[in-house]
Amino acid sequence: MLLNINTNTHDAAKRPTGRLSSFGLDERKLQDILFRSLDRLFPDDELILLMQSRHWQEEPDLMAIDKEGNLFIFELKAWESHHENLLQVLRYGQMYGAMKYPELDGWFKNVTDQSQSLKVAHKAKFDVELSEEEFNRKQVFVVMTNGMDYRTREAVQYWRSCKLDVRPWVYRIYTGGTTDEMLLEMSPFRVADDPYEDIAGGFYMLNTNYGNSPEDQEEMLRNHKAAAYFDPVKFKIERLERGDVVFLYQVGVGIVAYGRVAGKLIKAPYHGNPEEQDEEYSKKLEPFKLLAQPLSAAEIRSITGTNHSFRGTMFALDAVSGEKLKLAIDNRIYTAGSPNTMMIPTKEDILPPPNQRAE
Repeated sequence: MLLNINTNTHDAAKRPTGRLSSFGLDERKLQDILFRSLDRLFPDDELILLMQSRHWQEEPDLMAIDKEGNLFIFELKAWESHHENLLQVLRYGQMYGAMKYPELDGWFKNVTDQSQSLKVAHKAKFDVELSEEEFNRKQVFVVMTNGMDYRTREAVQYWRSCKLDVRPWVYRIYTGGTTDEMLLEMSPFRVADDPYEDIAGGFYMLNTNYGNSPEDQEEMLRNHKAAAYFDPVKFKIERLERGDVVFLYQVGVGIVAYGRVAGKLIKAPYHGNPEEQDEEYSKKLEPFKLLAQPLSAAEIRSITGTNHSFRGTMFALDAVSGEKLKLAIDNRIYTAGSPNTMMIPTKEDILPPPNQRAE
């Protein structure tokens, strides 16, 4: 819901919603817009992306796995008042609900580094180890629909009453301030609510991806950069603006370095592999400082007073929390030599024994 507020009379009136056709758009065009912004809509701290379709073939728009191994099937066609909206996603459940782990692993490898398995990535993300049989025991169906599409929403309510886990992902459209502007209201899809999702104060926490690839972290530290890899998470780097402070966070250890964004977006092949062109997005961090002793998740929470989850690729911090962290870690910085002689912490240097590791 969007309210028009009269600041003089303090009256509030509900702003009427519209349909795509009123703005010269159809469902396919909206789907394209959503795919371009997928890094803002998809919760990579709660779900591991298995696949995304850009070719409108007989396959789901998105499929993902959660911490328990449940398979999430997304239908993002954004149809308005079409029964196919719900029937299509249920059909995908019939097609893909019986997939075994090897098939899921194959989907996963198609969207990320071929050398990494789904089980390894899942354990690194959620710190739980599932057997192959525990993947895809249950399916969750997510269907996008216009807020005015009451027929689809009624159908979702009915199937949920029958114990089928179907979840609506509702968007609403409003007239903008100019003739060529359309306002789109929708929240990122979440398994659970994230109270910090709207915070942005020029400070960011970036996961170094050490659990999946120690080489990714080593390259970030050696080359003084903030980086992310593969669709859709690599696009998060585009949000960083010159002057933003980025804390580089290693899961299980804490903040290992930080710096200010100083350069333009750089696109490069992942680890120089020509078959994975432009799968690395990065920006230079200067000045760049390496911590003599990492700042753990428990310390971060104590300093900021917030209970952030550190499993996602990147999240924003409010300005007050960011400044507190920066001040707290300044006395842990050691002065390094030139970039070519900078000491890079190895696994043995900064990874504590397993029984002492924090989130």
